[in-house]
This record gives sequence, C-alpha cells and structure tokens, in this order.
Amino acid sequence: MITGFFNLPWFAWAGLALIIAVIYFNLWPQKAVTNPSGFRFVVIRWGHALVWILLTISLALRGFSSAFTGMANIIALAGGLTYVLFLIMTFVVTK
Repeated sequence: MITGFFNLPWFAWAGLALIIAVIYFNLWPQKAVTNPSGFRFVVIRWGHALVWILLTISLALRGFSSAFTGMANIIALAGGLTYVLFLIMTFVVTK
C-alpha cells in the first residue's frame, strides 16, 4: 500500500476527504449569500462538495499506483480551480 502524508495510506486520506465531501453535500453557506440564482447558486451550493470529491478521487488514484500521479495532479488542480471559483462566487460576485 502506498503511503502519503504522516505515513498514512492515500486511501485513508481519500476516506477522510470523502467524509468531508458528504458533510458539505448537506451543509452549505446559506447565510453568506442572499438569494443566489442560476450558475452562481449551483457553484455556491455544490462547489465546495465538488472540491472534496475531486480531492477524494485524486487521493484514491495516488493510492492505486504511482503511475497515476500525473492524472491525480490534474484532478487536484481541477479541485483547486473549483475552490477558487467557489470563493469568487461566494464572496466577490454580488449579483
């Protein structure tokens, strides 16, 4: 089994990320934004959970084989960009 941070298997980290994703599927910043609509609503409602799903996939790929590291990096980058979009839609865009 391939180990990651703190000598824990990547699958353990993927499991933790999946738990966080499930939490964010149920919780979202309703009070941070008043009356979002359209694309902004979708990003605010599901964006943070999608970030954690992408991180889960990235971490799981690292656990399968080191051959998947490149793909895992691309998926992690997509998660980071999704998080930036989530932050922009939540705190910067006002309408």
